[in-house]
Amino acid sequence: MPRTLVLALALLSSWGGLHAGQLQFENATVSTTIDGKVSRDIVTLPFRWDLQYPGLAGSAALEFEFMADQLPQSPFGFYFPKLGSAYVVSLNGVVIGRDGDLLVSGGQDTGKAPRLMPVNAELIKPHNILRIQLRADSGRKAGVSAVVIDEWGKVSALFDEYRLWRVGVPAAIAAAHACLAVLSVLLWWWSGRGRLDGAGAQPIFLFSAVALFCWALRLTDSIWETPPLPWPLWGAVPVLGLGIWGCCCAHVCMVVAKWDDRPWATAFRLWLVAILLSGLVFVPWGLIGAHPALLTIWYAVLGLTLLAFSVGLAKHSMGSGGNAGGRLLSGAVLLSACIGLLDLLRMRTHAGVADVAWLYYASIVFGLILAITTFQYARTNRQVSPKAHQAA
Repeated sequence: MPRTLVLALALLSSWGGLHAGQLQFENATVSTTIDGKVSRDIVTLPFRWDLQYPGLAGSAALEFEFMADQLPQSPFGFYFPKLGSAYVVSLNGVVIGRDGDLLVSGGQDTGKAPRLMPVNAELIKPHNILRIQLRADSGRKAGVSAVVIDEWGKVSALFDEYRLWRVGVPAAIAAAHACLAVLSVLLWWWSGRGRLDGAGAQPIFLFSAVALFCWALRLTDSIWETPPLPWPLWGAVPVLGLGIWGCCCAHVCMVVAKWDDRPWATAFRLWLVAILLSGLVFVPWGLIGAHPALLTIWYAVLGLTLLAFSVGLAKHSMGSGGNAGGRLLSGAVLLSACIGLLDLLRMRTHAGVADVAWLYYASIVFGLILAITTFQYARTNRQVSPKAHQAA
C-alpha cells in the first residue's frame, strides 16, 4: 500500500492570536511524498484526502503554528468536526488525543463523528505547535476539517450541537426505519393470513420492508466507526444497500400507481435488476481496486434512473388516473432523487466540513410516506377481500 506523508504548516487566521477569542485554522501549505515523489502545494481546510489523492491510501502529518500573546487561565479545547481515518494529536509535544490505529489500515474510521479534546492552560505557550498524525484509507473521506480552538465551554457547545446532527439524528432515523421495516414484515405475513379469497401474501409489503431495512443499514454505517468487516470489503455493503433501497422503492411505487400491467413495466424492472447486478461488480471493483470513477458512474446511473422514474410517476399521479398515495410517493421519490444526485456532485467536487449526505436527513420524509402509503394499501387491500369472498 502506498504511504504518503503530508506536512501541513497552517497559517494564522485573521484573529491574529489566541487571546482574541476563537481561533480557526483554514489555510495550509502541504508537502506530499507519493512513491518517492515530493511535491508542495497550498490548500484550504477542510482537507479531504480522497479529493486530493483519489484511489490512494497512506498517512499524513499536519503541523499548525499559532501564537498566544496572552496565556489563558482557564482550560481550552480543540474541536474537529472531522478527523480520520485514525489520528494522534499532540500540542507542543504532548499527546492530547488519539483514536484508531495509525498502522493498521481498514480498521476503525474516526472520521464518522466529531472530536473534542480538552487542553490544560499550562500547555499553551507563547509559541505553539499543533501536530496531527493521520491514517488515511482510500474511499473513506479521510482528512481534517477546519480546526477550532477556544475556551472549553464554547467548543464543547459546538461539539454537542454538531454531534447531535451528525450522530444522534441519523441514529434516530435509522431506528425509525428499522421499526417500520419490522411492521412491514408483519403486514406481509398478515396480508396472506387475513385474506378470505385465498390469495397469498402481498409482495409489496416485503419490498417495502427490504427498502426500509436497507436504508436503516445505510444510515447506521454513516455513524458506525468499527464495521464488522474490514475496509474496503465492508464499504460495498452500504453502497449496495443504497441501490437495493432505491430499486425496491421504485417497485413499491409502481404497485401503488397500478403500473404493473404497463407494456414497459417488465423492461423497467429488468433494468433495475441490471443496475443491482452491475453493482455487484462495479462497487467492489471501485472500492477494492481503487477506481473511484466506477463507483461514481454507478451512483450516477442509479440516481438518474430514479430521477427519470420519479418525473414520470409525478406526471402520472397528477393526472386523472392518479391517486393520493401515488402523489405522495412521487413527490418523495423526486425529492430523494434530486437530493441524492446533489450529494453525489457535492461530495465528488467539494470538501465540506464533514461531508454528510443531506439525503440522510431528507430520508425521514420518504420513509414516513413510504410506510403510510404501504399501510394504506394494506387497509384498502383488506377491504377488497370480503367483497371478493361475498361475490364468490
